Amino acid sequence: MITRPKAVPAQSRSFDRFSERPLTLPYAPTWRQEQGFGGHQQCMSASDGTCAGTGWSAVESAPANSQLAGVLAGFVFAGIVMIITERRASGARIAALRVLISAFIALALDSYAFSLLNGDVAENACARIWTESLIASGMLAVGAVAVMASISWLLSAYIETQSGEAETGPPSAQSIAGLATLERLLRRIVYGVTVMTVVLLSTVANDYVNVAFAGRGKPWWGPSISPLYVLSASLGMVGITWWRQRRTEERSPTDCSSRNALSAAFAAVISYALCGTTAIGIITSTPIRFWNPAPNFLVIVTISFVLVVPVPAMLALIYAMPNPRSSDEGNDPVSRHGDAPPDSDGSSNSG
Repeated sequence: MITRPKAVPAQSRSFDRFSERPLTLPYAPTWRQEQGFGGHQQCMSASDGTCAGTGWSAVESAPANSQLAGVLAGFVFAGIVMIITERRASGARIAALRVLISAFIALALDSYAFSLLNGDVAENACARIWTESLIASGMLAVGAVAVMASISWLLSAYIETQSGEAETGPPSAQSIAGLATLERLLRRIVYGVTVMTVVLLSTVANDYVNVAFAGRGKPWWGPSISPLYVLSASLGMVGITWWRQRRTEERSPTDCSSRNALSAAFAAVISYALCGTTAIGIITSTPIRFWNPAPNFLVIVTISFVLVVPVPAMLALIYAMPNPRSSDEGNDPVSRHGDAPPDSDGSSNSG
């Protein structure tokens, strides 16, 4: 009696093209795949978190981003302590303290947000993970720009202190000119860091669109997100820079507008950090079936929140930076910040 071999199931059966022998594949579809959960739309390896549509793992990069945000928050906290322990208060120190506090809150919450992202290792959770990653990346970008802006204010406070120092004699013109040159260089570095964060944030948004719409076709507006966002943010930064230079050349008083811009930047950075952390907490608690596939309106809202909200905060930080003045125009607090203390003899400095 001839015994025939047992038939291999159809879903795990294949043929060798050379010998026509049936080959049994080392895997078979799981119950979730047979029932239609996830399928080809949200394929993720539980080990490294790599999703369809991109080769970047948001889960693997989350610990490094969390550590980066935590280290930056530590340096910012040291700057806050340094300013608080100063005996005399000035306009530049108060402005630097406000920017440092907003940067500390954003970076501290961002470190916690990335740690939550690192713990999300559920299967078929690509859309949810990348939504959390995009929001946390926006918080990191805003915090980085705030840190650079606070360094500019700290340098301005130092120049203000050196210019008004009377115990050891007036500083030399060469030292004042060198500090002013360093301040102008730092201001350009802030511009470059802002552009770089915008480019990186647009790259993350482009990957998010690829992951969210994997297997169902990218929308028509998907490929145009990155170039339009970078172009719009760059034009806004150029406009803010031109407006600052125009007001400086006309010698218009910038104290009121700078204070308003600084208050707006302070509120925008903290509001974005609080709203982003709250959104990440809500997203983490939602079931996976809600994200397979990701709702279109939620993807659009997430992209709009991450790309649109940080831009006013960054532009306000740039506009509220210390007023650029050359060394021959004067580096005293009056010409830089518009806070003119009354003279004891009633004389005026305009002569």
